[in-house]
Amino acid sequence: MKKLLLVEDEKVLAKNVAFFLKKEGYEIDVVYDGIEGWEFFQKNHYDLLLLDWMMPKKDGLDLCREVRQVSDVPIIMLTAKSEVMDKVIGLEVGADDYLVKPFHQRELLARIHALFRRNDKTHSRTTSDRYVRFERLELDKDEMVVRYKDESIPLTVNEFKLLDVMMKHPGKVFYREALFERVWGDSIGFNDRTVDVNVSRLRKKLNEVTGENYLHAVRGIGYRFGGHQ
Repeated sequence: MKKLLLVEDEKVLAKNVAFFLKKEGYEIDVVYDGIEGWEFFQKNHYDLLLLDWMMPKKDGLDLCREVRQVSDVPIIMLTAKSEVMDKVIGLEVGADDYLVKPFHQRELLARIHALFRRNDKTHSRTTSDRYVRFERLELDKDEMVVRYKDESIPLTVNEFKLLDVMMKHPGKVFYREALFERVWGDSIGFNDRTVDVNVSRLRKKLNEVTGENYLHAVRGIGYRFGGHQ
């Protein structure tokens, strides 16, 4: 049984969501502020986090940032903010998905299922298909990390999927919409900024460890992996 953590200060909403997800077969812990959420996260293992953006004491963005320092667990942000830039901010701090209130519980369930399917596909590999290598980079599909020499680079689900897609085809130029479809599952809701933010975060993580720029923007088209700028 997969275990979720819901951090939401609207208690009625939190209890309704928890009740619904328990009926769907999930184990779920519910807390009402970011500080308590961080404490629960440190003490327990969770398969997915549901974080409200606006909360007392510590908001969902700060909690997401802290979690991303130590874990690549899937994260869905729940928020009343619906502007594009607000969504971009949520993605920039490491969220994997974003759901605007008020939402239908079935939509939330679909988002959860989609993230788990993506994660499961990433992990369900044969031993011979476990690694993708390029120069001194090694992508490990079982552990969802990239290694450079002896150092590991933990990635979020979306970052890992992006790198997996592009690293298999060095030098190939990928359109943004094609990357969105490969990583997020379809082209519905396609947004250039969603791809740009995730590629930017991935590029930064790789560069900090390797000192190399493996991901390159192709003006007006998208991105490619490998080669020179």
